[in-house]
Amino acid sequence: MRVTLTRSGYLVFAVLLAAIMLPMGCGHYLVPGPFQPLAKENQQAPDSETYMEVADDGTVTYVQNRLEISVRPMVDEELNRQFAALSQDGKGPADELPTNAFTYGDWVDKKTGKPPQRFSIFKVIVKNYELPKVKFDPLNVTIESANGRTYYPWGSFDFEEYFRRFPRAFNGLGYRRLEERLGMARRGQYPDDEFCFSGQEVEGYVIFPRIHDDVEEVTFQLSELGLRYNFRNEPVETKDLAFRFQRELIKVRTYEELAVE
Repeated sequence: MRVTLTRSGYLVFAVLLAAIMLPMGCGHYLVPGPFQPLAKENQQAPDSETYMEVADDGTVTYVQNRLEISVRPMVDEELNRQFAALSQDGKGPADELPTNAFTYGDWVDKKTGKPPQRFSIFKVIVKNYELPKVKFDPLNVTIESANGRTYYPWGSFDFEEYFRRFPRAFNGLGYRRLEERLGMARRGQYPDDEFCFSGQEVEGYVIFPRIHDDVEEVTFQLSELGLRYNFRNEPVETKDLAFRFQRELIKVRTYEELAVE
């Protein structure tokens, strides 16, 4: 039986043959570095009364006279140092991971040889020495990636649902660890319904699901920062803010290279 291929058939056959003949193991892993702010000129364009500052520690600050809104990406190493006692207690009930609610602590993934990242976390500080009261609502924030993804912040209910999968009813130590994690999350998160009155400073974390490894540039997008309110505590003046960050992506081919990076 003789088979005759058309021109389009030859093209399909060539593509399939090339795919079959590709050498095995040509994939790679992406190792993202820490987020760093874009240069000042690439941040949100200021108007006549406001401007943006970029600090050496990676903080981007919106300044309106004596009102400052600062955003800084956190790294797991810093969070582990801040909660050191809760980052080194992995040998607990049922060999659970360390208690730290924000990271995996000192636990190391045997496959990659390094601790994985649990969340993507940004620290926000509001300093108000300008207006009677302002409100930063952490639930009005999104992360917009340059490659089209959108990430939404976690609230207290999300944390409870996430950690409920770990042992709770089997023993008292497991229950205590769950309560410690939830308490840590509540204390660490930026309060979601709290004014920052004149002369006050309020700070906390905004927690997102882990940003995918192929994301190189993100915008921390804050909608409706409350600047002025009427007697019913209804906002009469709001402002949208954007804080921009980027990171380096390194390609590696093996788990050994991944552990080194």
